[in-house]
Amino acid sequence: MLDKYTLDAVFSLPNEMFYPGASAVACCMIFDLSQRHEKSNRETFFGYYKEDFFTKRKGLGRIEKTDQHGNSLWTKTEEKWLDLYKNKKVVAGLSVMKKITCDDEWLAEAYMETDYSKLEDSDFQQTINDYISYLIKEGNIYES
Repeated sequence: MLDKYTLDAVFSLPNEMFYPGASAVACCMIFDLSQRHEKSNRETFFGYYKEDFFTKRKGLGRIEKTDQHGNSLWTKTEEKWLDLYKNKKVVAGLSVMKKITCDDEWLAEAYMETDYSKLEDSDFQQTINDYISYLIKEGNIYES
């Protein structure tokens, strides 16, 4: 693709974007069709757009969340995401600009800085619990 086109942007989308139809993790790529990526000599915008303020409802699919006054939480999120992309803004945890080649990773997660200050003991405990549950489910825990 990069031999003919420029990768302008990649957006990592919410994990359950296509619920209930599919459970695939999705991303969206925008290409500039006017020139080869190498010739454009510019950075690619990567957006980590995971939290869109929709929730899953059985039988209904993804439903938009609202605040206590009934206002859409998605509308504000959409405006923010579009502003980040249009103005190529870098915001920790949401977006990054990176010069890439065809050999590099094409997802925002590869270039995002991790904010360790948000981690709590409960995060570690939950991860350990999930792992132990997985081992039990798979029959991989044995008493010695």
